[in-house]
Amino acid sequence: TVFTLSTMSSDSIEAVRAATPGPLWFQLYLWPRRDVVERLLDRAAAAGYGALVVTIDGPVVGNRLRDARNGFALPVKVRPRTAADVLRHPRWLAQVPSAMQFANLTEEIPPRGGRQMTGHAALVNRLLLNPGADWSMLAWLRERWAGPLAVKGTLTAEDARRAAACGVDGIIVSNHGGRQLDGAPASLDALAEIVAAVGGEVEVLLDSGVRRGSDVVKALALGARACLIGRPWLWGLAAGGEAGVTSVLEVLRAELDRTLALVGRPTVGELDGSVVGRPELDPAHRLGPVA
Repeated sequence: TVFTLSTMSSDSIEAVRAATPGPLWFQLYLWPRRDVVERLLDRAAAAGYGALVVTIDGPVVGNRLRDARNGFALPVKVRPRTAADVLRHPRWLAQVPSAMQFANLTEEIPPRGGRQMTGHAALVNRLLLNPGADWSMLAWLRERWAGPLAVKGTLTAEDARRAAACGVDGIIVSNHGGRQLDGAPASLDALAEIVAAVGGEVEVLLDSGVRRGSDVVKALALGARACLIGRPWLWGLAAGGEAGVTSVLEVLRAELDRTLALVGRPTVGELDGSVVGRPELDPAHRLGPVA
């Protein structure tokens, strides 16, 4: 199991490294300010993060209607409904740090007292989004980062080939959990095309929509080397802390094992396209274990 830390984490790069001896990847957006990016990369490298994951499908924020209905925005605006909901959950409120912040960006924001979170949110709005990002930024990151580099948010063979040409080591097929563009194809539907385009050159992983062990089996059968999960472990953490996360992983593993038995494959290494009705797909391109 590999844990990926986002730039926007409420805990710092160093604090997360100190909390676990396991493998860590660092997730980064295509920020327009290279000085900020360089400082983050240097910190991640110094802390021993093994790989860099660059999210490329967030040049602007999607039109998230659910957020609009719920009144979620950056900076956060506390509305009567939100305040009432918080007050109905005192145990949760007691566990929330009094000064929530994006811990990896404190150097970029001058102290603002009780308005520190608002300052962080304003920074996100100003610096995180980069409508002008292009492939030269990815090429620069390849030169700047010495370790493995993966791009997350690819949904077409064309983009996968361009990323591979920039020297990336991995492609993460993802539609951002369906939260950016509501008409984007499902990551599973885009997977086989991308595997066929670059699967013999770079690692191909799948993200978005992985909720059951059977989803993992489908992705591996279509050529993915591994899957990333986001919401399931977060739900487990919210419900039961560390034990909740462990429970989620155990459920996924048990479901995967059961699905393998039901499709007649003793191991994941024996999965192929015939499992999902695509016998023409050749799994021979698969590479070694994911670093």
